[in-house]
Amino acid sequence: MGGYVPAGRKEYVWESDNPYYEKKKYPEPTVCEECGAVFKNGRWQWPEQLKEPLSKEVNKALCPACRRKRDKYPSGFVYLSGKFFEEHKEEILNRIKNVVDEVMSLRPLQRILWIEEKEDGTTEIATTSEHLARHIGEAVNKAFKGEFEVKYNEGEKLARVFWHRD
Repeated sequence: MGGYVPAGRKEYVWESDNPYYEKKKYPEPTVCEECGAVFKNGRWQWPEQLKEPLSKEVNKALCPACRRKRDKYPSGFVYLSGKFFEEHKEEILNRIKNVVDEVMSLRPLQRILWIEEKEDGTTEIATTSEHLARHIGEAVNKAFKGEFEVKYNEGEKLARVFWHRD
């Protein structure tokens, strides 16, 4: 599990279990070639969040979220099921879209990778972050009530969120 590891007296280095965490900083500014997010001031953000316009000379790279999407490597799953879900699917998915839009406006690396309907009627939502998966599940449960459970696989830094209502 990641955490602060002593690297000498009063000096700490961050070690992360996230396979998309790089131990280097991107040169600033770096623009994601896929989604347009910008690495500036030490973090990824949307261009409209920048206080000043970008210079004409920018570095290009894929941001961690776009790399996860390319690799089909989610960090969270949300599973939605039940008769109530089937009857209110559009309303529930719209609620999820609103939640994700709000989160993404502040944290560009937290995104939905895919939404897939399974043969058993369950809808699977894959996310770039275990935090986003939990946030989606909590929002659905708060708005629509039901059976709600979160399971973490610490070894893989993965969350599986289950919501069901008949």
